[in-house]
Amino acid sequence: MKNLILLAFLSFSLALSAQNNELNGKWVGVLTQQEGGFRQKYYCEITIQQKGNKITGTTYVSVEKVHAEMAFTGEVKGNTVVFKENRIIQYSKLEDMAWCLKWGNLTLKKKDTTWYLEGMWDGQSVYGPCIPGKVFLQKEVPRA
Repeated sequence: MKNLILLAFLSFSLALSAQNNELNGKWVGVLTQQEGGFRQKYYCEITIQQKGNKITGTTYVSVEKVHAEMAFTGEVKGNTVVFKENRIIQYSKLEDMAWCLKWGNLTLKKKDTTWYLEGMWDGQSVYGPCIPGKVFLQKEVPRA
C-alpha cells in the first residue's frame, strides 16, 4: 500500500513539474473580443516566467497597425493559469480607442505533443469596463 501511495505521489509530482516547465516561454495565438469591441480578433503573444506557482510576464496584442504590450502577474492553480495585467509598457493606438488591462483564467491543455492555453478574459480601460472575450494560445517551440 505504501508503494502505491508513493508511486501516486511521484506521478503527481512529475506531472506538476512538467506543467511548470511547459508554462515558461512564449505562447502565440489570438485574442477575441465580443461584438461591440474595437475589433473581434487580435493577434496575441504571452511570455511567461514561472517560479513555483507564481507567474510574471508580458502580453503583446496587435491588430492592423496598432499594438500594446502589458505586464502581468498571476499564479497557477492546478491546470488553471490566473493572470492580471497591471500596467501598459508601450502602445500605439488610434485616436478613438483605448487599450484594456485584462485579467482571466486560462486552462492548460495538451494535445499530442502541443501545449495550449485557452480561456476567457475581462478587462478595464480608462473609459470603463471592456467588452470581454476569449484567448486561444499555443506554446511556441523554441528554434535554434
